[in-house]
Amino acid sequence: MRVSSHLLRLSAAALLTGAAWACSSSGSSALSPQSGTLEMQLTDAPFPSDSVQSVNVFVVRIDARQETADSASADSATSGDSASAGGWKTVATPDTVVDLLSYQNGATLPLGAATLSTGQYDGFRMIIDPTKSNVVLANGMVLSGSSSPGIMFPSGSRSGIKIDLSSPVAIAANDTTSVLFDFNVGNSFVLRGNSITQNGLLFKPVIQGSIH
Repeated sequence: MRVSSHLLRLSAAALLTGAAWACSSSGSSALSPQSGTLEMQLTDAPFPSDSVQSVNVFVVRIDARQETADSASADSATSGDSASAGGWKTVATPDTVVDLLSYQNGATLPLGAATLSTGQYDGFRMIIDPTKSNVVLANGMVLSGSSSPGIMFPSGSRSGIKIDLSSPVAIAANDTTSVLFDFNVGNSFVLRGNSITQNGLLFKPVIQGSIH
């Protein structure tokens, strides 16, 4: 049995303005067409549930790479000192707790921006900190990874969540590419029994990305 359906939308607008600088004789700089800027925002679709007050996920960062990624590779090398391992490049570092239910009906939350080389990006992942994440029920009860009942998060202080892309994200020079990441909260938190208050939840993240 699942909590009622809910989509969190994370839109990534790749503003391809270039990032390699070349100084002219007058001291001014020019943008190289070999790189671009990725800007990200977070938004949310309505969450029609009277049993949940807030869904608080601590988003550490968003990574991208030009190779495809499975769940295992997305969850590997998630610590801060290994962020670039496996071809990953950090493209946003919110490093903050986000109440997913606060960004509904078109509201957005800027997550950050990064310069990316032009090319095709086949892998995106979201790094979260389960130890700083929780769900607050309508009655005020807080479910976390350490409460009882609570939420069964993946073990470890950080978890990498694969973002399933409908198609690769192409970064082209002097162009803009927008990507929408849909975090399906209703499908990501699954009831472990007949009652949230008695049995808690299982975290099985579902995030999809598509060109928008």
